[in-house]
Amino acid sequence: MNPHVLLKDEKQIEAIESIKRVDEKGYLYHMNAAFDYYDLPEQIKGVIDAGCSTFVTKNLEGDVLFCRNYDYTHHKFNDVSNPRTGLNMIVEGNNPKARYRSLGVGDAYWLDYEKGTYAEGAADDGKTDLSAFVLCPYLCMDGMNEAGLAISILALCVKANWVEIPFESYKEKLNKNKKNLFLENSGEEPDPYWLRSSPGSIAVNEKDQKAWIAEKEQIETKNLGKKTYLHPVLMRIVLDNCSNVDEATAFIANANIKAAMPGADYHLMIADSSGKSRLIEWQGDQMYATDINHATNHYVSKEDLFFKNGCGRDEVLKAGLFRTAKAGMREDFVENLLRLVVQDPENGTDQGKTLYTCIYNLNKKTLKVFSFGDMDKSWDYKL
Repeated sequence: MNPHVLLKDEKQIEAIESIKRVDEKGYLYHMNAAFDYYDLPEQIKGVIDAGCSTFVTKNLEGDVLFCRNYDYTHHKFNDVSNPRTGLNMIVEGNNPKARYRSLGVGDAYWLDYEKGTYAEGAADDGKTDLSAFVLCPYLCMDGMNEAGLAISILALCVKANWVEIPFESYKEKLNKNKKNLFLENSGEEPDPYWLRSSPGSIAVNEKDQKAWIAEKEQIETKNLGKKTYLHPVLMRIVLDNCSNVDEATAFIANANIKAAMPGADYHLMIADSSGKSRLIEWQGDQMYATDINHATNHYVSKEDLFFKNGCGRDEVLKAGLFRTAKAGMREDFVENLLRLVVQDPENGTDQGKTLYTCIYNLNKKTLKVFSFGDMDKSWDYKL
């Protein structure tokens, strides 16, 4: 049993001690969160500051399926020279203050992203302190509640502001864990819409003896009179308390959002058991809701200059959904469509890595989970 020294509440301790490994390698765990996670120890709350594909379809029986690949690249101890990893938690949410029970899948690596503590196997290694795992209900990247509402989050790209720095200083600023841009032509300057930039990325033009560092803004809305939430926290409150797409949209419209870190932005896909689905995005202080049944990592409410040439995963989803729109889709076809847009953890050319794949049946309230890009083995849960 792993330690959890910061916890004193009996129900929180029960939740941590309910954690069990699901897969063989320690990428996937299960947790029963039957405690009041709206009230957490102050020393833990700060931890939360620490690419994907989704679509909605129906099976041949008419059940609504909410489908999702969660794509992100993590490395042990946040060192890219280490193997790719993940630590994902299937969370059964049963907060006594919530309207609805829920099932979701969270990315527990974010609990200590700076140090990369929570890599595969850490949740049952007998030594890693799991006190922070009481935050797992807030780290669900997708989920479904007993009313048949589902929600997921997908990352977007933020424009870089390239600030020129002394050329002779660029080498000491290079970070091996960031993507850096090396320009080849005289007169060339870094593209603010270069897809792989992040805050602290360096761009270099050796021919011109010039260098730049990337800065990115903190995305948030600032509407007076509205409470501000981090995106995953907003998702959790929606999952706990909203019954359908319209109710969720109205709740989200009455909230401000704030990204967890500079240079991050997100949109949210929501769907319900009637088959209605909607993508929520923000531009400035304005929320936009688009009726659509699929999404990847680009805006749909405006032109996304990071994807001038389109997004291959989005085109695959659009084609697969178009040919089955009226009759519904066989469930093995659903799995194959997800397989086509998996970002292979073993393929070095894929930017993101599919940490898990899930299929929620919003009518039968079931969840099917695949781990780390392996579509040949799955685990089933029922709400």
